[in-house]
Amino acid sequence: MANISRLIEENNAKILSSLVKEDPIENSRLRLILKINQTDLSRTVATLERFGYRVIGRYQEQQQEPANKERIDMLLRYLDI
Repeated sequence: MANISRLIEENNAKILSSLVKEDPIENSRLRLILKINQTDLSRTVATLERFGYRVIGRYQEQQQEPANKERIDMLLRYLDI
């Protein structure tokens, strides 16, 4: 757990909560469920996988679309008229 915490904190993230439970499929493994204070988890997941940890799932809020996307949509609506 200390190594995982270090890897997460190196990506400027903080662990808000954690839960450890036995893997229902393979009893010799543990599942670690983490709640992290970041919405973009791609760098954190890449770091964990690089060090040999398997990430089963991740759930994150969708990021807001960039302003350019909104401008393109407005242009397309204008051209459609």
